[in-house]
Amino acid sequence: VHLFHKNVTAEGYNFDNRPFQTLEEMHKTIKTNWNNTVTNADHVYILGDLAWKENEDVISFVSKLKGNKHLIVGNHDRVKDQRYKQLFVEICDYKEITDNYNGLNHKLVLNHCPIFTWNGAYKGTIHLYAHVHNNTDGLLYQESLQKLRELCINENIKGFQIKNPPYAFNVGAMLDYMDFTPRTLK
Repeated sequence: VHLFHKNVTAEGYNFDNRPFQTLEEMHKTIKTNWNNTVTNADHVYILGDLAWKENEDVISFVSKLKGNKHLIVGNHDRVKDQRYKQLFVEICDYKEITDNYNGLNHKLVLNHCPIFTWNGAYKGTIHLYAHVHNNTDGLLYQESLQKLRELCINENIKGFQIKNPPYAFNVGAMLDYMDFTPRTLK
């Protein structure tokens, strides 16, 4: 999300081409989208880089976001202030959860950065990540996974065909399908 980071808006060099002229405009959009989507009973998993700095403004902003917030720490997160820490149900580097969608339970691995292989990758566990924004790293990562899926589906690896090849999804807030809005697994 990169709250309070001017370089994700036109105020800076807008390194991932967000549609915002100012931080104020971005913050308003994020807060409105979040609070119109999330209830106080919902659990929201934030996959890192929530805020550029940990300060009074960030603490105030995050405290106004609905839901039970779980922070999977990213490379820009600083979580030292106890007032900030208490805004989260948990703070961790990596998380495995199960979510229900369409009547089926789905195992998920949550991490800030994409990882090439993860627990349950060949057993249907889905990996959700952020970090790479809209850059070449993310494209190369997905191309590699696609090649791996093709091998799993088309080839017998040592006489064993993998029925559940690995799938991973970038859930960065700036992606078109995310639209700066918290999303369900669906």
